[in-house]
Amino acid sequence: MTSDMALMINNKVHIDYRKNILIDQENPVLAFKANRDRYVQTKNQMNYAGLPQLGSINSEDAITWNIFRSLSISNNFNPLEKLFNRKLDNPKILLWTLSFDQISHDLQYTVGSIIRQIDGRHQGQMTEPDVIIESDDSLYIIECKLGEYGKYPDHLWGVLKNSDGPKARKNDYFIDNIFINDIGYDSNMYQLYRMVFYANKIGQTLMKKPVFVSLVNKSWWQVKRKGTLSPDQIWNDFIKSVNEHSVELINVFWQDLQIKADKTLGSYIQNHKCLTNKLHSPLPGNIQTPN
Repeated sequence: MTSDMALMINNKVHIDYRKNILIDQENPVLAFKANRDRYVQTKNQMNYAGLPQLGSINSEDAITWNIFRSLSISNNFNPLEKLFNRKLDNPKILLWTLSFDQISHDLQYTVGSIIRQIDGRHQGQMTEPDVIIESDDSLYIIECKLGEYGKYPDHLWGVLKNSDGPKARKNDYFIDNIFINDIGYDSNMYQLYRMVFYANKIGQTLMKKPVFVSLVNKSWWQVKRKGTLSPDQIWNDFIKSVNEHSVELINVFWQDLQIKADKTLGSYIQNHKCLTNKLHSPLPGNIQTPN
């Protein structure tokens, strides 16, 4: 009998990405993402070339799908309400700007129209927020980051090298007094500016309170690499760049998701290799969610 490990490369990437998915594994959206977002023949990816990034144990898309798709299908948003510390009345949810039920179709069209009108005028891939939730009174854009245990992603919220995206879009994003300054826009905070802009824009269109949520891995939140700021320092600096009256900002951790109604999902988040590692020391007790 073939073991699960034999179906992985270096114990890191599943050959069949569906092995990394808990629910709705045959959904065509996953097949599309598997074909589009794949490892290619670069120095660090050679062993995985051709495989979908969805199959990686530290795939942000996989954990996003497993958590938010599961909660959506079960229609149980209580874990998110506790995590965000607010009610999500009559939520409509999009993953990667796509709807998976009839009640979210109009939201999908509205979001797509807004993004096309702005990002669609420029070359390259358009903005694709990980999760969008519309409740009765608020509009949430959620940016999900996973990385590895104790190691945040190389780019995190920054701009890719040699990208002209920030320069091309700056005049679009810096309107309506959303931002007080542009510190970090061209470097380590670009994705944050981008998502906050769209939270404000979509929220205004829907006449809902705009909220931007950063959902990250607590294990690397205070890790500082040589010559760089730690993620919590970047986040706190970014907060100072946003007009507090334009968009509410929230930072929360995957590890603080408490899922009790679904034991499989609860175990998945509690034992995820990127979120916990019994070979490492416990997480620092002084890590707190910024207000």
